[in-house]
Amino acid sequence: MSASVGAVVLAGLVVLVGCGGNGKAPSNLRLEADTDSTVKVMWSVPVDATPDKYLVYFRPADDTAYSLVAETTANFWVHDPKGATGWYRVEAEYGTETHAAGMTAGTVPVWTDTVAVVELNGSGNSGFGWDRHTGRGMTYSMTNVRHVGSVDFYITDFERAQSNQQPYSIASPDMGPSDEGNIVPTDSWRVSVFTESQPGENVLLPAVSPTSYFNYTDIPNAPCSIGCCTADSHYAMIKVISVDSENRRVLLETWYQLLPGLRLTRHW
Repeated sequence: MSASVGAVVLAGLVVLVGCGGNGKAPSNLRLEADTDSTVKVMWSVPVDATPDKYLVYFRPADDTAYSLVAETTANFWVHDPKGATGWYRVEAEYGTETHAAGMTAGTVPVWTDTVAVVELNGSGNSGFGWDRHTGRGMTYSMTNVRHVGSVDFYITDFERAQSNQQPYSIASPDMGPSDEGNIVPTDSWRVSVFTESQPGENVLLPAVSPTSYFNYTDIPNAPCSIGCCTADSHYAMIKVISVDSENRRVLLETWYQLLPGLRLTRHW
C-alpha cells in the first residue's frame, strides 16, 4: 500500500486578515499525505509579488492557538505532527508585514455519531461505509448488490442464521459472499483490513502490514476501539460502544481520515 497519495483535501474557507501594503497572500492551500504519518502542506504563490518567505502554522485539534512550525521560501512544507491532527495556516512575509492565505486546511478526522449496525442475520442493515467526500458514515444492507461500492465493513458472527454466537466480528465486505450467514450476493465487494483492539480511540494507528491488519477482527468487549484501512487507503477509528446480543446489534461511532494514506485519527 502506497504511503504517499496524490489525492488532496481542499480547505474550508476561513477568512484571515493580513496587514496592509503591496504584498499579496498565498492561495489554494491544500494538503496530502507525504508519508502515512506526515503531512505535505502546499500552496500557490502570490501573483506579481515575491515574499521574503512563507510562515507555516499548525493548530492541534486539542488546542485553540496556532504555533509556527516552519519558515520556508518554497511553496510547500512537510510537517510531522507526531500523531496529532489539526489545522494549517500559511502566511507570506514581506519585511515586517504578513499576508495570510484566505483559507485553512485540516487533518482532523470526520466524526460519525452513534449508529446501530446489526449482525448479518439480524433485522436491519449490517453493512457500514464512509462517504468519500464528506467523511460521514452510514449503514447499508449487505443483501443489496447496489451497495457493493459503499460498504467498508459489516458485522457478523460467521454462523448460519440467528445463532446468537459470540463474539461478533467486524469483517471486510468481500468476505460476505462466503459468510455462513449465506445471504450476501456474490459481487465485487470492497476489501478492508482491521487492527485488533487498540489501547484507546486516540492512539496513532499502526502502519498496514500482514501482522497488524487483518480481514476481520473480533469485538473482544465493549467499549473498544478498532482501526480500519479501506480499499482506497483511508484510515478510520471504529469505537464499539456496546454489543446488544439480544437484539443482535452493535452500537458504534467512527472517525474517518479524509486524506488518503494518512493514518492519523486522533480527534482531540
